[in-house]
Amino acid sequence: MNIDPAPFNVGPDPALPSPRTRVRNRQDKRDPRLPIAELFSEERAQQLWDSLSEGHRQDHFDSTNMPADYRQAFTTLSSNRERGWSTQAVSLRGLPDPMLFELAWCIDRQVADGYSINPARFQELRRGLVLAVEHGGPAARRARSLTALSHEEWEREVRLAVMRTTPSANAHLPTVVLHSVKHLQDRLAYAYHDGEWWRLNLWNPSLDRRIPQREHEPEGRRVVNFSQLTTDWFREAAKWWLSVQLSTERYVWSSVKSRLDHLNWLHWYIEQAGCVGPQIVDSPEELRPWLLGLVDALNSHTALTGPNKGSRLAKNSRRGPLVTMEQFYRWMHDNRAEAVKVLREPRWGRLGLHHTVLFRLDDKPRLTNQLPDDMALEDEAISQIAAGSGMLAATKAEGGMDDRQAFHALMLLIRTGRRMNEILMMDFEPLLPLLPVKGKDGREADGFVARLSYQQTKIEGGAPPTIPVDQEIVDIIRIQQQWARDFVTARGAPEGTNPRYLFLQTRSNRLGLRPYAAATFHHRLGDLTRTLAISDSVGRPVQISKTHTFRHTRATDLINAGVPIHVVMRYLGHLTPAMTMHYAKTLAVTAEREFLRYKKVTSDGRTANLDPSDLYDLLHLDQRADRVLPNGWCMLPPKQVCSKGNACLTCDKFVTDASHQDELKHQLEQTEALIARRQAQFTSRHGQPMGEDNVWLGGRLAETRAISKVLVALDRVGVLESGTVRAVRGAGTPDRAEPSVAHSQEPKP
Repeated sequence: MNIDPAPFNVGPDPALPSPRTRVRNRQDKRDPRLPIAELFSEERAQQLWDSLSEGHRQDHFDSTNMPADYRQAFTTLSSNRERGWSTQAVSLRGLPDPMLFELAWCIDRQVADGYSINPARFQELRRGLVLAVEHGGPAARRARSLTALSHEEWEREVRLAVMRTTPSANAHLPTVVLHSVKHLQDRLAYAYHDGEWWRLNLWNPSLDRRIPQREHEPEGRRVVNFSQLTTDWFREAAKWWLSVQLSTERYVWSSVKSRLDHLNWLHWYIEQAGCVGPQIVDSPEELRPWLLGLVDALNSHTALTGPNKGSRLAKNSRRGPLVTMEQFYRWMHDNRAEAVKVLREPRWGRLGLHHTVLFRLDDKPRLTNQLPDDMALEDEAISQIAAGSGMLAATKAEGGMDDRQAFHALMLLIRTGRRMNEILMMDFEPLLPLLPVKGKDGREADGFVARLSYQQTKIEGGAPPTIPVDQEIVDIIRIQQQWARDFVTARGAPEGTNPRYLFLQTRSNRLGLRPYAAATFHHRLGDLTRTLAISDSVGRPVQISKTHTFRHTRATDLINAGVPIHVVMRYLGHLTPAMTMHYAKTLAVTAEREFLRYKKVTSDGRTANLDPSDLYDLLHLDQRADRVLPNGWCMLPPKQVCSKGNACLTCDKFVTDASHQDELKHQLEQTEALIARRQAQFTSRHGQPMGEDNVWLGGRLAETRAISKVLVALDRVGVLESGTVRAVRGAGTPDRAEPSVAHSQEPKP
């Protein structure tokens, strides 16, 4: 859930919240022990006023006293009549001093955060508040702060005041006050709260700067709401646990929301089954049955959304909550003495060792991470996406989406294989110089001209997050930089101002401090998917909005091109080869093409009597590693056991092809050298060389003859027409009457 902290921005008023949202709002998103009205103090309101610079401490702003930074942030209202006028004026007069101080402070913070101020909307808010404090009910007339009433209570008071004064002229004021006051109260809650940041039920890092954050956080505007945990001891413990994990950098902000979602399952079951407090049950013997009930409830739960809608939850959706619950209780047990003091809940001291391992291995579904077959896109699909991507940048009059940023971001995704947030959160200047590597002809090798730095927001540690890029990528970045400069300049920034990010959020982002939203990018690519309607070679629709497919495709291309695995690891920013191979899944068509590129030759030097495609299906090299030999493949059926030991070359189940020719030559040379050494030793000891009836020598000579036949056959196969050779079994049946590989069949007329 994202909350826009700027209620005075240009644009249409937000729609009224749905009944479901209004119910959620009534729960109050702040700590019930610390209602916002109790956080207020006139002394603190005075401190907010005093914290403003002298030019910003005004009860009104007009052309005579408007600070320069406010002049850039306040939009201009104008008249198109013959005697036109324009104004940026805003007044705070007519309100109690503490309320005036709060509004002035909120304006100052929104300007500093790069938001715009709409004077017309602000004046409507002020007019509604003045009506409420002068003509509303007793509670409104007594109010000295915006925090005195909830935003819904302010709406009712304004509506009452409008009915008592001029209903037709001000009918829209209650709605304006409802939404504006809500946002202002969210901001003031953090300003008034002097306690530890985690004690509040609503964690909003965009408003509360005390919340630990990475410098570049993809989910930095996401709000975490603990109000749904209505059991006091559980809610406070969950907040404390997650705050410590966040402060010690064990978790990042992106992880907090998922952990809270997992704990919601435990809270849901606590409300269903009941418990006696943090220790859950009175005796250790009762814990196991209680937990089994929780596991059964998860296993039998019907998914309401997602791909499993209407059926049971997926394995990972059931495993995640169980793992998080176990981690939470293990940590609370280890810190139970401190929990009693911090949370003021003595029952946490009753945790025992049986709370450290809540579930057995068979209680938790096995972790699965099986990739779908369409994660790596085909070349034809990539070409169609690239060709149709211009729809993103085309104007709406041309039938496009008028979003050049999305077009540039998609081009970088396709060409670099970075994650979506690594592209959208790049610094405004992401290019670094590249030490040129000259080839023999004096030109720069590989066409790389710079290094591209990106925000590594998923994997900590490892090599610096940079990759080499070519001139085409540099050109895309330079064009996007100019677009971003023009964007902030058009919104009042001084000429030549560089924003923080390369890709910018276009709404409420006057100074370019916030990156392009991932949700907006997904929406654009979803529209492009429906417009282009691209299908792969087997007719499956290609979902362009599944941006990780571009990363899989890039990894697959690198692996299939023979790039060393350590280079691919470095390019993808991985720490282990396993991570790289997880992403780089070789395309099935590539594996088959590489296998069928070579004719298969048996151990007696004749081609295998199998159709190449059938042979590929039989071997399934990616699944039959036990049948892959250093110099070929074994055709022995999977359920049979080999009894020949090291005698593959004389086995009729052995096949090979030209890709192993160098290895076979090397093996022949080694075997002949070994025979020569052993003959010399035998002769010096016995006075005569070994005869061909010698068991050892007979075996080695059979190997050399077999290798020689194979090498001769491979040389001949290379010059024969493909598909015209009849093949027979291998060395185990040398006397069969089939023609040898030296004679090809003439095609029938």
